[in-house]
Amino acid sequence: MKRLPILGIMIFLLISNIIFISTTMRYKNIIDKQIFKVYSFEGENNNIKISDGIIVIYPNKQILNGGKIQYTGSKQGNITSYSKKIYMNERGHNKDVLFNSVSSGGSGNGIKFPDEFILNKGVWEISSEELFSEEDMSSIKDNLYFSLNYSVNERETEGTIIKLNVKEFDMKEDK
Repeated sequence: MKRLPILGIMIFLLISNIIFISTTMRYKNIIDKQIFKVYSFEGENNNIKISDGIIVIYPNKQILNGGKIQYTGSKQGNITSYSKKIYMNERGHNKDVLFNSVSSGGSGNGIKFPDEFILNKGVWEISSEELFSEEDMSSIKDNLYFSLNYSVNERETEGTIIKLNVKEFDMKEDK
């Protein structure tokens, strides 16, 4: 009689282990089949250097971190506003992916480059379910740009554009 409860417990544990192991293996296979891509980007011209930018593409989420900005040009003063933008050029039209702007808020002195970028080194970050379409992803290596536009004394508008060098990381592991 004492063997019957022990036998029942052993059968229950065996069935529980089989269910646990099969569920774990199924979930592992699902995770292994998920593909994600990682891209890095950087670029520079005479005035600006962009470094450490990264794009991560998951099946249901896309992340763009604009990296760090360093102003290497001559000192600019009395900047009343500026905007930073990462975009793709689609058939002559710019598709903004990341955009932000800063204004001096009416203070008389304005902003000075490169002093401003010592405080605000980043180009910012954005994530969404879909930042890039399939068509965008096929041309991203040759079609990603950074622009900096700024106003001096609220009148003159100047800007610079950098074509970003995009590299794809190989995320495949030998299994």
